[in-house]
Amino acid sequence: MIPARKSAWFERAFAAYNRNLIARRFEGLRVAGASNLRERPHDAPLILYANHSSWWDGLIVFQIGRACRLDQYALMEEKQLRVYPLFRWIGAFSIVRERAREAAESVDYAAGLLRGTARALWIFPQGETLPNDVRPLQFFNGVAHIIKRAGGADAAPVALRYEFLDDFKPAAFARVGAVQRIDVGENFNAKLITPALAERLTMTLDQVRADVLRGRLDEYVEIVAPSQRSKKF
Repeated sequence: MIPARKSAWFERAFAAYNRNLIARRFEGLRVAGASNLRERPHDAPLILYANHSSWWDGLIVFQIGRACRLDQYALMEEKQLRVYPLFRWIGAFSIVRERAREAAESVDYAAGLLRGTARALWIFPQGETLPNDVRPLQFFNGVAHIIKRAGGADAAPVALRYEFLDDFKPAAFARVGAVQRIDVGENFNAKLITPALAERLTMTLDQVRADVLRGRLDEYVEIVAPSQRSKKF
């Protein structure tokens, strides 16, 4: 397993670079429900589980986390982290889902990072990049296992979607669902938690799709403006 090596100065520099990159490649990044992260009680760790439909997902969620001032980490496929090792400096650490022993090591490491803190952990529990509208969502059990070993956590779904609207560049949309407290007790069952989380993310994804189709975008706050418009500020 490749551990994270967070660096505050690198994270600040990368955030500026990433913001400019998103501004150049997208017609803005708009987020609904960010207040769910900003206003949550900071008495437990937070797990943010998102769909994975694009190479851009990791950069998008990093920028959302920065906008919400999260002390954030991310679980990343090991072969990808070896290609982009600098991501360790912004909190990424690796997992090899195909090998049970190494996957368990990553789960233990994640739980250790979260236990007794208000840190946030981003996870893409589908484990692979799939088209946005694939149904049903199939999750690995990693999120539930991390919650159990961390002694409980808050959890929220984050739905990501990219759409071509009135520009030659796509617009990036995200919706953060309500934060749910998941306690670990005698009746905790990872095999029941996992499909429940998948259902919550499915509902959040379906809402984003409906919002875009019907033009109901008032809730979506622009946290990154497109570069053409940014130049006017």
